[in-house]
Amino acid sequence: MSHSGLTFFGQPPSNRAAIHEELFNIAYYGNGFNHNELYNMPVPLRRFYAQKLIDAKNKEAEQIKKSTQSNQSPTGPPTFQKS
Repeated sequence: MSHSGLTFFGQPPSNRAAIHEELFNIAYYGNGFNHNELYNMPVPLRRFYAQKLIDAKNKEAEQIKKSTQSNQSPTGPPTFQKS
């Protein structure tokens, strides 16, 4: 290991937590990848899948927000007729 603290591939040990968080998020929320596949995957491909997952989750959240907003129509309290 060099004196700069970088490993052979150029990632400092301080990035380890962020890398493993990315691996966890893709494996947990991505449905289909396991940790070993992601760990050994080329970084650009892993970043591609991470971005696709982020985009899909943002779209899903937007659709849920639209759905809940459309279900909350501005209606007043119920009115009853006297018999």
